[in-house]
Amino acid sequence: MISKIKLKSFRLFDSLDLDVSNPLVILSGKNATGKTSILEALYLCSTGKSHRTNDLSTLIRKDDPFSIVEVKGDKQFKYVISKDSKSLFINKNEIKKISDFIGNLPEVLYSPDDISLIKGSKLDKRRFLDIEISLLDKIYLRNLNAYRKILAERNEILKQNTIDFNLLNVINERLSEYIKEIYNRRILFLDRMNELLKDITLNLNSENIRLIYKSTYNPNDVLDSIKKHEKSDLFMKSTGIGSHRDEFIIEMNHLDAKEYASEGQSRLICIAIKLALMEYIKEVSKKDVILLLDDVFAALDKTRIEKLVGYIHNSYQAFITTTSVLEIPDELLKNALVIRLEKKER
Repeated sequence: MISKIKLKSFRLFDSLDLDVSNPLVILSGKNATGKTSILEALYLCSTGKSHRTNDLSTLIRKDDPFSIVEVKGDKQFKYVISKDSKSLFINKNEIKKISDFIGNLPEVLYSPDDISLIKGSKLDKRRFLDIEISLLDKIYLRNLNAYRKILAERNEILKQNTIDFNLLNVINERLSEYIKEIYNRRILFLDRMNELLKDITLNLNSENIRLIYKSTYNPNDVLDSIKKHEKSDLFMKSTGIGSHRDEFIIEMNHLDAKEYASEGQSRLICIAIKLALMEYIKEVSKKDVILLLDDVFAALDKTRIEKLVGYIHNSYQAFITTTSVLEIPDELLKNALVIRLEKKER
């Protein structure tokens, strides 16, 4: 359980020191008071990434040289961000590899921005897959990093005026092997998520949801697919198929949710996916999972709020943001630690 959160020069916070030793923490305040930024800091210590930006230097408070996030639970996590570098620590020991840092603090974050899983780009969906699988599967992370290096090598070859086809063939074989490994692990992840979603969607009285993987190649013969696409790749001077081009779609009652889901349905689908992810992480890691819920109740009707309350009660620890505690069900509020945030000038 997380007991302390300390922020220095992070987003709008000059300095923040919170004692959060409670299974349920509610962060209440008007917009732009830093509620979401606190969840972002927690997520940063879990995944090494922000869910709001790819440029971590933007997390540093204006005119300050660096930002510090410290989170204390069973372990102590520290993330120091400067304009052009970052330093990671667990229990005061510096961690040189991001792969050794991530996944030590199991968390699942729901944010209204998660609607990008449905309405967003292929990149948004791949990012979801890569982050969530990498947190639990270090082999996947190594394969993904190796694939990206080989992909960059192949793209450099494709840009040459004179192509070394012997070298290209060797690269193609290596690329195909990593594509198969990445594909298999993505499929295993989505298959288990789909099994978990069956019970969750039933409990939430939601439409049936399935996550369907869409590859850009024939999974049964990846190398042949690469060779067949080679002429196009040579013309475009870039690799047009592979793990970096794949995606998944979300089906709602056998229809593409991107085309047919309303905004309310889309929010509910995202919540269901995150609850399935929480169960998946608990199952695979054998660890307790912290639930981060950003403005979640605004997306639900009374009946579904009651169902969600059950999942919150069953979580190890939950952090919930809200603009008003009146949105929080009484059965949650009575046992919660409520932290009220006031608006601050940057």
